[in-house]
Amino acid sequence: MTKKPTPIDLEYFEKDQHDRTRRWLGATNLEAVRQSTVLMVGAGAVGNEVCKNLGLLGVGKIVLVDPDKVAASNLNRCVFFRPGDHDIKFKVDAVAERLPELATDTVVEPHAIPIQVAPDEVWDVDLVLVGVDNHYARYLLNAKNLSIEPPLPVINGAMGKDFVSVEVLAPPKTACLVCSWSKDFVDHVITNEVRTRCDPFFVDTMPRFPMISFVTSVVGAVMAWEATKMLAGLQQWRLTGQWQEGLKPALGRFIQYDLHKHKSMTGPIMANPRCTEIFCRDKRKHL
Repeated sequence: MTKKPTPIDLEYFEKDQHDRTRRWLGATNLEAVRQSTVLMVGAGAVGNEVCKNLGLLGVGKIVLVDPDKVAASNLNRCVFFRPGDHDIKFKVDAVAERLPELATDTVVEPHAIPIQVAPDEVWDVDLVLVGVDNHYARYLLNAKNLSIEPPLPVINGAMGKDFVSVEVLAPPKTACLVCSWSKDFVDHVITNEVRTRCDPFFVDTMPRFPMISFVTSVVGAVMAWEATKMLAGLQQWRLTGQWQEGLKPALGRFIQYDLHKHKSMTGPIMANPRCTEIFCRDKRKHL
């Protein structure tokens, strides 16, 4: 007599919110992701997308730093902001309140302050993601990171009207965030920062480039993809210098995509032995 096959209890898998991710990453890698902590600098359009993606992935904790309040102009591309938040709720608090509705296992630690005055505790993370539109903040963030031993891996995201760019860095083994900046550009960044602090008219008349939501979605997806590979294999890389097969991040490289022409490009980011950042120059001497 032929024995009837035992029916598969599909309901068991449907009740596990991480089932599909576990099938993709594997149980060990998913657990590494769930035990990880990331620092997200910037809680605007890019920060919203990265937090959404990493929360749904199952990242254990996101330390979120941004000093700004929600503005009505943010609403066209920020999934965690609401019209009632305008000029009332800090961006980091809006994300911390609403991300757990989607990602129940992810803790968000909000800091409504600039990264340059954030406490040292925010740097006790595995990875830094940068989604700010302020070069001065990048400059100071880079200097702080290079003062840590060892410096943290950094994924930097930027975008224009119809293109996105992501850099995947692990200084001093790769270039730092400002290796490609000339001294003139650094002086320009610092001068502009002084001007914005001292001249309200300059702040009010600064140009705002046009932006729609799906450009932000693209840069947030690329950043989260690279972060996923890093978080899954970071421990092995630190121990052996090797990444997992099939999960090697684009370390020391840039990734760019032109949405208008549907053209992508990637290439190495060269470390600069004459980098304007003294910490970068000093650490590379000891490699």
